Amino acid sequence: MIQSSSLRFQPLTREQAETVLSWRYTAPFDFYNPPPITETVINNLLQPEWAFHGVVHDQEFIGYASFGADGQLPGGDYQGAALDIGLGLRPDLTGAGWGAIFVAAIMDFARTEFQAAAVRVTVAAFNERAIKVYHRLGFVDTSEFRYQSVSYRVLVQAKVHHGQRTKARSRIPHA
Repeated sequence: MIQSSSLRFQPLTREQAETVLSWRYTAPFDFYNPPPITETVINNLLQPEWAFHGVVHDQEFIGYASFGADGQLPGGDYQGAALDIGLGLRPDLTGAGWGAIFVAAIMDFARTEFQAAAVRVTVAAFNERAIKVYHRLGFVDTSEFRYQSVSYRVLVQAKVHHGQRTKARSRIPHA
């Protein structure tokens, strides 16, 4: 069984950025397909202030995470102190049981590298598969909004002390 501790993080390389931009997801997740490869987009992924990191397992590039404002979208409620995280898992690994391991490793890295007391993600509301993983890992819904005709949910995970478990509960009323 893969453990989150077996995943390694490194600043995103140019080769990894080009690889990410070539990824194509199947519907309905094709919504996450990145823009075409251009020098501008590659340079944006390599900007130090966006803190993009490659995630490697057994010397194989499996995904990426960004730490900071890049994880936000216009219109979202980002009040409160939390480190925003964006992430992407290689398309062939989605739906194959990697989600919780991948996200847990990113959370551990965020807390260690950025001393984040709370982390926050913004996810398309239709992506129930990802939302289920976030809830299992102790994230709670804090808001919903629309951007470019798509509904999004903002979820936050506060720091959990060793041995403490959280029960995910939504603060958003659902019909």
